[in-house]
Amino acid sequence: MHRTTALGAVMLSLALACAPIAFASPPVETAMPAAQSRTFESFDGTTISYLDLGEGPVVLLLHGFTANADLNWVRPGVAQKIADAGYRVIAPDLRGHGASPVPDDPANWPRDAIARDQVALMKHLQAEPFAVVGYSMGAISALRYQLLSRASGRLVLGGVGDTVADESNSSRNDGFRAAIEAAMRGEETPAANAILARAKASGGTLEGYLGALSARLYTGRDLLETFDLPVLVITGDQDTDNGSGDALAGLIPGARYQQITGTHVSAVGDPALPEAIIAFLNEGR
Repeated sequence: MHRTTALGAVMLSLALACAPIAFASPPVETAMPAAQSRTFESFDGTTISYLDLGEGPVVLLLHGFTANADLNWVRPGVAQKIADAGYRVIAPDLRGHGASPVPDDPANWPRDAIARDQVALMKHLQAEPFAVVGYSMGAISALRYQLLSRASGRLVLGGVGDTVADESNSSRNDGFRAAIEAAMRGEETPAANAILARAKASGGTLEGYLGALSARLYTGRDLLETFDLPVLVITGDQDTDNGSGDALAGLIPGARYQQITGTHVSAVGDPALPEAIIAFLNEGR
């Protein structure tokens, strides 16, 4: 893909991400306690914020790039529905996003930092996750977490396809990086303005976004072949941002694919998303 094409795709993705999305408020059928906001000290001393909601087997929810736990999981009602189904939801603001601060110069972030944060979080909670559910960057991080820990019982990978298994496919990251660096230089481009708006809406920072990109590692096809746990891949019917979800499922032994309605961004608001997640979780109980 040419760089201009990659930038165009990123600009469109950012524009969609920054557009208002109307999520239906889930009905409150019982007096469930509100999510508790907590913090812990990660492996390198960085303070990470997370939401804790519900009781039962632990389900770790990992949000997407430039989002936070509230935008990705709470406002669309996904976290509450999973908690209502009898699970304890743990939803961190990933390093450099939301209420989790930028610990250092982006270039100095430890590799695999976000996945290593999840290992530290589970150690802090003295728990192993019944399941890890990730969306977009969160799904990439879920794969890395499982590779590092081999601790999760089940994986749900949302908003990702087969290109996340290809470390040489850097066009999407290059587009994001170009938009962020343009914003840091004060350039008035559509992509720069969009990423600034996204940071303002989510409480993130440009430095945090760069750090997340610089620390990111991918789980290649040879490593995916070693996964030995139930995996569900879910994408919207208009989501081609990260390749084919069906093709990704074909790279992981025993994984299956489910399509819901929406783009890379709007699919998070499809009621079919939490329904599919909960049905998959319940299969393991």
